[in-house]
Amino acid sequence: MQKKIFTILTCLFLLTISSHSQEDYLKIDTIVNPTNICQGQGGVLKIKITPRSDIKISSFLGFMIKLDDNANLSYPKVFFTASELDLQSKQENDTLYLELAKEIPIPFKVNGNSLIGKHQISGEVVFTAVFKDNWSLKTYQKFYADFISIRNQKDGKK
Repeated sequence: MQKKIFTILTCLFLLTISSHSQEDYLKIDTIVNPTNICQGQGGVLKIKITPRSDIKISSFLGFMIKLDDNANLSYPKVFFTASELDLQSKQENDTLYLELAKEIPIPFKVNGNSLIGKHQISGEVVFTAVFKDNWSLKTYQKFYADFISIRNQKDGKK
């Protein structure tokens, strides 16, 4: 009997954890500019992060934007912290929160030997959500942005 109760409680616990990790605490809008990029040229991934109305994002507890590896792209770095992104903080009571009003630009370059066609930049935002009753949850949320790689005209005239 105890083994059955333990199994049921463990399953309920795992379901609770998995439901929290799948919840969207942020609205992440992404766009690549320009949308068509020649091989060997650069572009900018623009990220706009909007927290849900019932949370704030802590400025102290490990905010980071991480980019996934992509053999067709080169980044200046694969992760960026709040201070590197020059995100401002705002104090409310005794806690500092990030002000995420501005769009975050992340430059990248399409490699000269990249495949032609549709590509995707992907990554995740790692953050600590602080709820109105002052409990917090460190989690992450994925993002994706599409663009098209086109042949470099100089290479096509050989």
